[in-house]
Amino acid sequence: MMKNYVLFFLLLIVTLPTVGQDMMDYYRLPERNNTSGRLLARYGGPTIRDRWYFAVDGFVRTDRARLENSLNGLVESGLVTKAGWGAMIGWSYRERWAIEGGYARMPIHTQVTVGNAYRPTSFRYTNVGNAFMFRGKRLIASTSGRWLRSGFWLSAGMHLVPTNGQQEARFTLVRYGYWGKMEVPDTLRSLTNESPQITALAELGAEYNVRLSNAVDIGFSVRRLWGLGNALTTDVRYASSRGMVQQTTLHGAGTGMSYGVSIRYTYALRRTRTTNVLEVKGNAPSRIR
Repeated sequence: MMKNYVLFFLLLIVTLPTVGQDMMDYYRLPERNNTSGRLLARYGGPTIRDRWYFAVDGFVRTDRARLENSLNGLVESGLVTKAGWGAMIGWSYRERWAIEGGYARMPIHTQVTVGNAYRPTSFRYTNVGNAFMFRGKRLIASTSGRWLRSGFWLSAGMHLVPTNGQQEARFTLVRYGYWGKMEVPDTLRSLTNESPQITALAELGAEYNVRLSNAVDIGFSVRRLWGLGNALTTDVRYASSRGMVQQTTLHGAGTGMSYGVSIRYTYALRRTRTTNVLEVKGNAPSRIR
């Protein structure tokens, strides 16, 4: 499945710059004549000073809780893959720097898997699922020359994850065996609690953005997230029929990967004062016919 996502992402990178190459209206300066237009296309660049945009983000995120010990292979921490979404407002400066902030729906999980590989039983728990995000971005390579219509960006950010400190769920599994002629139980119990304190996630990512029209961009992202605190904990206690008691804990911090697609709409834009390209490249004629 992961190979299919990567292949699809690479195909989009190859094909989308062609779509973005013809979107000249967004950057076009007031027309003087054909000569100045050709010079601007060759020597000019974007005239955008800054712009404000609104974005919606859809993504698939993976996370796995950290397991202290497996109780001799009795329990495992399962990888959880879930879809999420977000909405944000951003500001871009000279098409090279950007900051954005907003809300993301991205639950943090613990998943306890009990049993062997043939007949496992899994129990999954999540926190409230809200996150408030702030992110900074920098263009590192343009794939459309000096016009900066498409290119690769690096991003870094933080997610604040509110929590409520409540008990989420518990389960009990009982297996009966025999000790001599007596029937005795093996018992596995778990208790999951959400953290009473706000936690955070750190983020580092790469994006590829393409301008589809005067006001609409599309972006493809891959991000790595690190949990800076445990939003969710699942305590597991195993009592065997022989009187031995073992304990372990799963720490759900949200560490994992995110693969997403963003659509951005520019709703406010300011341009820079343009320079006469004819004067920059040489003496301008007294009159342009």
